[in-house]
Amino acid sequence: MFLSKKLTIGISALLIGLLSLTTGAAAAVPQSKSLLLYYGKSEAYINGSKLILEAPVIELKSKAYIPAAILPDTLGISVIWDSDSGSVQITAPAAFLSFQLSEKKLTINGTEDDYSQAAFIQNDRLYIGLDWLKRYVDFKTTVNKELQRVELLYISVPGSTGFYNDTMPNTKPVAKFSVNKEQYRLGEPIYYTNLSYDPDGDAITKVDWTGKADTIFEPGLFKVSLKVMDSKGTESSVFSHNVEIINEPFLDPFEHKVYYEPVGTFVKDEEATLRKYLRGIPQLPNVTSLSLERPLIVSDSPETFEKKGFLYQEKVNGKARLYADHVNGMKEKVQFAIVARNANPNAPVRITTTRQGEVYPSIYANLIGNEASIEFLQSEMAPETMVVEPGQTVFYKKMPEFFPDQGMNVIYDVETDGEVYFSFVAMDAGAGLDSIGTYKQLEYTGNVRGTFSGSDVSWNVDTKSFVKPSSLAIGDGTSDMFVTGKDFFTKQDSLNLGNYGVVYKIHVDRPRKMSVLLLPRGGVFRGPVEVNGRIIQTPPSGVMMDYEGYTILARTDGTEPSLDIEFTPAAGSAFPVDVIFYPLEDK
Repeated sequence: MFLSKKLTIGISALLIGLLSLTTGAAAAVPQSKSLLLYYGKSEAYINGSKLILEAPVIELKSKAYIPAAILPDTLGISVIWDSDSGSVQITAPAAFLSFQLSEKKLTINGTEDDYSQAAFIQNDRLYIGLDWLKRYVDFKTTVNKELQRVELLYISVPGSTGFYNDTMPNTKPVAKFSVNKEQYRLGEPIYYTNLSYDPDGDAITKVDWTGKADTIFEPGLFKVSLKVMDSKGTESSVFSHNVEIINEPFLDPFEHKVYYEPVGTFVKDEEATLRKYLRGIPQLPNVTSLSLERPLIVSDSPETFEKKGFLYQEKVNGKARLYADHVNGMKEKVQFAIVARNANPNAPVRITTTRQGEVYPSIYANLIGNEASIEFLQSEMAPETMVVEPGQTVFYKKMPEFFPDQGMNVIYDVETDGEVYFSFVAMDAGAGLDSIGTYKQLEYTGNVRGTFSGSDVSWNVDTKSFVKPSSLAIGDGTSDMFVTGKDFFTKQDSLNLGNYGVVYKIHVDRPRKMSVLLLPRGGVFRGPVEVNGRIIQTPPSGVMMDYEGYTILARTDGTEPSLDIEFTPAAGSAFPVDVIFYPLEDK
């Protein structure tokens, strides 16, 4: 009984072993491919099935050459284009082949070999000699001269992805780079091309430059070195090259930034340098027009209110822009609201909001002005309409409660089909409309308050022929006049110092090649500028001070049909600012 059981277990184990061997052998059964490739024809046949090739095999000096691009489809061999090194990398069953095209270099498993004996380039394609390639792929070829075709028999093992030998040490990656010129002038850009690669096909995971500079402003030889590491942690040898700078000017440090710093960059510089290059320059000719169809209603006084009450009020019949900027100077939290009243006892009035910019209360003055301006410039809201019944008073807008020292900034474009009184009110937190009648008008304490003649200024600027840096000043009160109006409460003349709430639309037809800069010269500044529909933050973060630097708004190449800049002075920022058009030469 014991013997029988032992024998049964032994036979079972043997059967399982045989089954495992059979399964493994089946998985590794070689598969054959029979290929018919015709010289100069895209038609080919694989095991009798027709295939259209990307490019045909060709004959040169009685030798057959196959395009590297068709190796994956015909032989199932991995072919990769490595753009960093400019090389075609082929993982064949018996070797890793790398063809560096620009320098016509060939490496086999990291060792350099004779490129000319293996391949050539024709019509931007790499062709590899079939006789040479079969050393690493192991196929048999027969050339049928009568039918002008190559008959190829290839036997592959399923699951085999190409050359690999885990008994060999990891090959070091190769560090290499090139520059685009032999010599550079002072301030001329230096362009580097990283040609590093790994013969084993491992990824380059670390790149370590020494002495690399995109621009150099003194003559001499400057050594630049590169070392790389592959994904297995193996480092390359150091590759070095001397960059030669000749004593001939191209661009000085200031001009180089204007030419090459990316759009949106804040460029910090010394005040003396900024004044040297960007002040005392001519004003660009422009045609200015102020649209009168939308009056501008500004509530900005008292900017910091110390008691509750009516900050400002105005009557609207048609289009208007409502603008308010206030800070809570009290020792308690309050609420800001815009109240709409229909004084007509017989007919309702519709109020339609077509554009808006608003921001939650904050203690950061530059933040609230910047964020409200961004939302307003990029507002694509669907029009919102509310109806005010005859004799009714409603909240048009009711902002969140804000605490001591917090401020808010709001901008709304409205249209009414009748007469509406808009009141800007600082009121008790959470108070309702029934308390409105208890508040009094607050006195004007400086800053800006009033109803002004227009809210949109258009500048058509001619930049086609200017040859020297030129500028447009915004908010200086001389070349850019402040809009004028009346104070509804006092009936006195008002002047909008800084043109807050005004939207500037600057149009340049067929601009020449140039950089466009924004330079503050009145004090602290932060605000958005919309350039061809894209918001540029000036600066990208924080604030700019007068004569500490500039932000690059745009750069044109002379082929654009137009350049459109839209800007509104952000609350909390000081003016004037200069928009500077800096011509660029073809260098």
